[in-house]
Amino acid sequence: MLIVVIVIGLLYALPNLFGEDPAVQITGARGVAASEQTLIQVQKTLQEEKITAKSVALEEGAILARFDSTDTQLRAREALMGVMGDKYVVALNLAPATPRWLAAIHAEPMKLGLDLRGGVHFLMEVDMDTALGKLQEQNIDSLRSDLREKGIPYTTVRKETTTA
Repeated sequence: MLIVVIVIGLLYALPNLFGEDPAVQITGARGVAASEQTLIQVQKTLQEEKITAKSVALEEGAILARFDSTDTQLRAREALMGVMGDKYVVALNLAPATPRWLAAIHAEPMKLGLDLRGGVHFLMEVDMDTALGKLQEQNIDSLRSDLREKGIPYTTVRKETTTA
């Protein structure tokens, strides 16, 4: 009995050994679903840009294009974003490289959290002028409150713009 449990456990642990493929996932935005026509457009774009994909398939209303390297994945994303427009969302993804025979028995790789994956690269664009303006307004309000609490008389607190 113990041997059977170990064999089954090893069988379902196998997908973790196959890793993941860098992929680009294309899904419809605002209720638009990816179709065979979209799939053909994606394949044509990749051929025109001379980008080789491991596979390009329509899966559950989304197109998944798998690549050999992250560099190829990034090039493909840039090429597809220009062609797909606002009707589709083009996103970077990591697709499991589990063989079909393991996927047929529902053996999937273990999902790793960001801490086990090496973190996440996140870039957020910030409007610095607006952020600094709001910070200055908060500081002015705070200064007014502090002056009132301490009983220090004042006529006005305002921001002065200086030109350099």
